[in-house]
Amino acid sequence: MPETYQTAIEMALGASMQNIVTDTEEEAKKLVEYLRQNKLGRASFLPISSVKGKKLDKIKGKNEYILGVASDLIKYDKKYEQIILNLLGRTVIVKNMDIAIKVAKENDYSFRIVTIDGDLINPSGAITGGFVGTKTVNILGRSKEIETLAKDIQGLKQNIEDIKRQKEHIIQESENVFQEVENIKSNIQKVEIQLSVEKQKNETIIENIQRINRNIEKIKQDIQVSENQKIEFERLIEENNKRKDEINEKNKSLEEFINQNAEQNKTLTKEIDDLNFDITNLKISVSSFDESENSINEITNMINKEIESNKQKILSREQEVENIKQEIINLEEKIKENNVSIEKITSELSNSGENIEKLKEERIKSNEKLALKEQEQAEQFTKLEEIKAQMIKIDLKKTKTEEDLNSQINALWEEYELTPNATGDFAKPQNVSMTQKKVNDIRADLRALGSVNVDSIEEYKALKERYDFMSEQRLDLENTMAKLRKMIVDITNEMKVIFKEKFEIINKNFGEVFSELFGGGKAEISLEDENNILECGININVQPPGKKLQSMTLLSGGEKAFTAIALLFAILKMSPAPFCVLDEIEAALDDVNVYRYAEFLKKFAGDTQFLVITHRKGTMESADTVYGVTMEENGISKLLSMKLKQS
Repeated sequence: MPETYQTAIEMALGASMQNIVTDTEEEAKKLVEYLRQNKLGRASFLPISSVKGKKLDKIKGKNEYILGVASDLIKYDKKYEQIILNLLGRTVIVKNMDIAIKVAKENDYSFRIVTIDGDLINPSGAITGGFVGTKTVNILGRSKEIETLAKDIQGLKQNIEDIKRQKEHIIQESENVFQEVENIKSNIQKVEIQLSVEKQKNETIIENIQRINRNIEKIKQDIQVSENQKIEFERLIEENNKRKDEINEKNKSLEEFINQNAEQNKTLTKEIDDLNFDITNLKISVSSFDESENSINEITNMINKEIESNKQKILSREQEVENIKQEIINLEEKIKENNVSIEKITSELSNSGENIEKLKEERIKSNEKLALKEQEQAEQFTKLEEIKAQMIKIDLKKTKTEEDLNSQINALWEEYELTPNATGDFAKPQNVSMTQKKVNDIRADLRALGSVNVDSIEEYKALKERYDFMSEQRLDLENTMAKLRKMIVDITNEMKVIFKEKFEIINKNFGEVFSELFGGGKAEISLEDENNILECGININVQPPGKKLQSMTLLSGGEKAFTAIALLFAILKMSPAPFCVLDEIEAALDDVNVYRYAEFLKKFAGDTQFLVITHRKGTMESADTVYGVTMEENGISKLLSMKLKQS
């Protein structure tokens, strides 16, 4: 078959590519029985003796639009002509969909048309098409693809072998310099370790400097705070001194005033006492101010001492900083020395390449000399091994001869109870072969007699009892099996009768429920095989309003879901259940059909309690009670309920 037509032929055949061709109907029947008995599934068979096909005689339209009848564009055995005509005799292949539509109209949709891209126009007018994946159209051209893949695999294997050889060659070349490289790496690693240690020391010194600087800043801040506190304390002392002088002045003036007027104003004794009390309080205040002054002086002295100690600390820290700076300078000199060492080692590494090449050449020469020595040694070792092998063969022959002699001596004793020394009294027979034959015949007669079994009578009795018991058990099993088979046949016949009755009721209910849900139309279910109703498939044919009768598989997603709902209610109508859970069965329906479904659900609510899981508004509005689950806090679910219908 040309590769151009592979997609078109495969799409035209569709599921028929999986059909099995047989010679006769009897063979097909046997295969069907085999599949049924072993429960291996279903298959379609095409008997050569019964399948007949017909080829298109005339096609209206311009010939340049039409590539030909599908059966004429492929090669096949003459034996399968009728089957090919049956499958492809009334299928026409055209270039594209525009031509296909034009040819279909000109021929009144009297045959099937397929484009090269795999798009189909059926006699019913239905169009099937779209994108065809690469993996989908590989069945007919799979043998060619397998050959191509086999060649690719062979090429890949060859490439892998070449890469392996290159890898081994590279590994062998690199082994000679590995030791030198390892030594150089070891030296570099030591230098790197030393460098990292010096860097770590340098970083530690820098961290210490930073820490000391932070401490110095903190001490400076403490000194500034102390200075501020000292100024504040001095201001307070000055104010207290001024207040003390004012109080002393008032005290003196009051004492003079009291002395002058003490005799003249005896009536003012009480006031004088009060003034004395006030004076006492003022004295107490003055004494407290004196104490405050003393404490302030002590604090000032302490602050001055702390300032002095901090100044000493600052001097010592500055000395430490100078020492650290000197250490940093020393470390920088060491780092420079290490860098010089690293550059020297690097130059040595660059020069080591030439040394490695020289070592390689010397090693190659040494290997050649060693190979010659090994070859000479191998030749000598080979000669020595040959001599050893000959000696081993001789020893084996000697051992075998001794074993044969011993076995003959043992056989002579076991057969005739004679030793080699005692055989001299017996003369050699004239005809050895005849004598040997007589000996063999006598031995055969002895073996035929067998051994005498004195317990054979008891064994016979035991075996006979066991045989009789097993015979009775077998008879019981056969009777039980016959009863079970009869029971199975009776149950199967009864199941067929009950199933047929219930199936007819469901079919009737299905038509009524479908018409009510869809607002018209027809629907029915039928059995694929009336003679095997318990194992055959079930066909669902529906006719929505305004459409023709077709299989359920040709409906849209919403129509399929609505049809399934109709079938579910048809079964419930025949045998109502007390409780039923429906999990989003109306998810694929539009809003209008959701309200229809909800209204229809109310009719069954009298006999069946429905628990409906849904997200659709129409279904929720028809419910008696709504339950919702929310998660206000993370990980904690909360159940909310709302009663919509008051009972």
